[in-house]
Amino acid sequence: MTFNLPYGFDFLHSSELLLLVPLALLVILGCWKKVDQKHLFFHALVVFLLILALAAPYSAEMSAPKSSQTRITIISDESASMELLKKGVSGEISDKLGTRVPVTVTTVSGIHTSLGDSIIQQASPENYVLVVSDGQSNSGTPVEEALSYCYKNNFPVAALIPRTEKEDLSVEIEGDNEAVIDNEAFYKVNIRKATEEKISYQVRITVDHQKVMEREITQTGRIESIEFNHTFETLGPHTVKATLHPASISVKNLDYFENNNQYMKSIYVTPKPKVLLVTNEPDSPLANTMKKIYDVRVAKSFGPLNGTDAVIIDNQAASTISDAETRTLRNYVTNGGGLVVVGGDSSFDYPAEETYRKTDFEELLPVTSEPSNWRGGRNIVLMLDVSPSTLEKNGLGGRVLDDILSNAIVLLESDLLKDARVDVITFGSKGQDITDGFIDMSKESNRLWLDAEIRKITPTGDSTSLERGLMTARTILNGENKSSEAEIIIISDGGIGNEGDTDNRFERAVQCAENLHEGSDIGVHFVHIHAPKTTRQVTSKGQYYAELFMNKIGLSENYNRVEPGKRIDVSFSDNPEESEDRDDEYSSGSIVVYDPKHFITRNISDINHDILGYNEVTPKPEANRLVITRLGKPIITTWRLGLGRVAAITTDNGNGNGVPWAASLYSGNDSLIITRTLNWAVADIEMFEEIQLKVPDLKMSQPGRILITTGKEGTPELYFDKKPMEITSIGNNMYESYITADTFGLHKISETPVEANLTEGLMSEVSGTKNVSWRPAAVNHPDEYTYVGENTLFRIAILENGGKIYTAEDVYSRIIEDASTSTEKKILTKVFYTKYFLALAFLIYLLYTLHHTYNTRMK
Repeated sequence: MTFNLPYGFDFLHSSELLLLVPLALLVILGCWKKVDQKHLFFHALVVFLLILALAAPYSAEMSAPKSSQTRITIISDESASMELLKKGVSGEISDKLGTRVPVTVTTVSGIHTSLGDSIIQQASPENYVLVVSDGQSNSGTPVEEALSYCYKNNFPVAALIPRTEKEDLSVEIEGDNEAVIDNEAFYKVNIRKATEEKISYQVRITVDHQKVMEREITQTGRIESIEFNHTFETLGPHTVKATLHPASISVKNLDYFENNNQYMKSIYVTPKPKVLLVTNEPDSPLANTMKKIYDVRVAKSFGPLNGTDAVIIDNQAASTISDAETRTLRNYVTNGGGLVVVGGDSSFDYPAEETYRKTDFEELLPVTSEPSNWRGGRNIVLMLDVSPSTLEKNGLGGRVLDDILSNAIVLLESDLLKDARVDVITFGSKGQDITDGFIDMSKESNRLWLDAEIRKITPTGDSTSLERGLMTARTILNGENKSSEAEIIIISDGGIGNEGDTDNRFERAVQCAENLHEGSDIGVHFVHIHAPKTTRQVTSKGQYYAELFMNKIGLSENYNRVEPGKRIDVSFSDNPEESEDRDDEYSSGSIVVYDPKHFITRNISDINHDILGYNEVTPKPEANRLVITRLGKPIITTWRLGLGRVAAITTDNGNGNGVPWAASLYSGNDSLIITRTLNWAVADIEMFEEIQLKVPDLKMSQPGRILITTGKEGTPELYFDKKPMEITSIGNNMYESYITADTFGLHKISETPVEANLTEGLMSEVSGTKNVSWRPAAVNHPDEYTYVGENTLFRIAILENGGKIYTAEDVYSRIIEDASTSTEKKILTKVFYTKYFLALAFLIYLLYTLHHTYNTRMK
């Protein structure tokens, strides 16, 4: 009989194989004692097979059990935003397919679209889900998470996006709901459009019912943005409103919905924050910037901090800050105060004989005063091959997958990436983001979490589609700051596909990589885990496909072949000379935004001017690195300490005792990064008042979260439009409340019941009075009317999670076949061979016994 062991052969109880050692010793002893060799051989063979059976041999195999029949479930999106698209598509598909396969239709309707929840509820291995929707979802589980869940569980999901037939415009205002008197407040008006057809309209922006801007716009793209600023000169409540015209005329062919043509934002204007500036240079650019926006008290030493919203310490040596002052600062910050420490030639690492290093004052800061030895500023996408071929043996008793995952972990633990921002995606037949965005590897908690996640990875899919992984990487990197270096590291067994295959996988992967490298200047590295037994790795010219792939995209120097059991050694520099040139270029002092999602750096993509110097510091493990030099030296670093906020600006005040390091950061557009940092530190500008409220823009029929901080004992009592609010404690003197309004306009949050639903006219009458007993709350149209037309990200999410996009023309010819194929759930199964080894051992023993008995009797 023939017996072929599969490539995934292994033992469940491998420790039992240790019994082979005494068996070998007995065989050696028998040979030494000159026992009958034939008798010894057959008995040893039987015992050998019994030991193998005891160890439970098995093989890991991919199987695809077929369901008994194809079933299609159509999720029909019938929410309000779908009125713009062709109607009746779901019913038409159901009628035509219902005669051939079982079809079920489930609907999503109303002014809230929970598309992700519906997908999760309907998805299963035996059910082919077809989503007929514009892809706009505004409540429940995000669609991306739902599709990722379905992908991980091999639940098939496809989509059909009906044609957009009606045009519509919507308007929304971005910006803070609080402003400081006599300071510029920045806002952005976003006008979204359902189609890409040209349309002309007028937008009007008013503040407290007074027109501040009116503009004629001809728009073709899906979104148009208008930025503007306004300086509020009176305290208390104000409104900013954007209106599209015609707003009240029914012009169905031009603008379908009318309720989304105006947007109102309530603004509460507070007094200038009271800030203490401790400095020896009262006329520095930093001081002059602060005097424009704050009520500044300048001093050369600390005084009482009562009533102070923030403390700015400018270039003060460690010897000038006493232990008593440090204790005062600690108590002040942990109870909600703001602290900003600015560098120079007398702070942080200067002077050398009395730095902040290991002082009590340094314990308050997000940095330590020692040089940072990392090159940050990199966004790294780590792509791990998890296709079935990675189950191949690596020739050293393990699997190729083990080498891939262990190399990834070693790489993440190395100095090379310890301070980068890393996103890990896996690719088999699909690309999957397992980190859900970039995470900062300088934080030990993030590294440990990612280490554990990588160890959980198992093979998926039935092929290797490098193109899908690269598409996922491109989507991830497109959402990041373009000023940061970006690198992709692929760790794979190199089996991309055959050159010239009809599926064109190899060529598509090459094209995608070329677009990434040449079009976006993204570095690509390939770590080839060499698997000697992997089939179809080598071309007719003797090249590995991974090597050929890197040659074709012009990055052969970035190809790294790693033998089984070896570990990665990757350099991001093309060669030593280029590395030196790059260091020379970066040492000029160019700085970049490292974390573009923080309040301080949001919407700041570039800092145009260089700095000439900085203090050498290292961010603490849980600090946030916001702005760095190209060499990764921290310039702005923040963290939270107790209830307070602390920022370290590790360059000077723009004056620098006559030799300024950072004069450009205090003038022009670049100064925004400094004022944002100061504003972040003094965010709780009402910290010494009895009740502080954070009121966002509210949406009709959607719960809105109100954050409440109070200095009083016990839960505060507040009213929304004369109705008591349900308030829940979330921390020390901190509370939250969720409120829902059903009418558009201005509403009140107050300590005592007051009249509801203000008009803009009344708002202008109360402007100029700082009344903390009530706050305005603007309620606008629901999100269902904000995001109109097809959501282009929905297509990408479907494709990246292994789904398909149909058109109204091809759905009938393709969907039944696709549904039949997709409902074959691919699973990894273990096939045990114990019974075969037992049967073979019994058969050998039986035949030998019969043979031996027959020969004995014959004699």
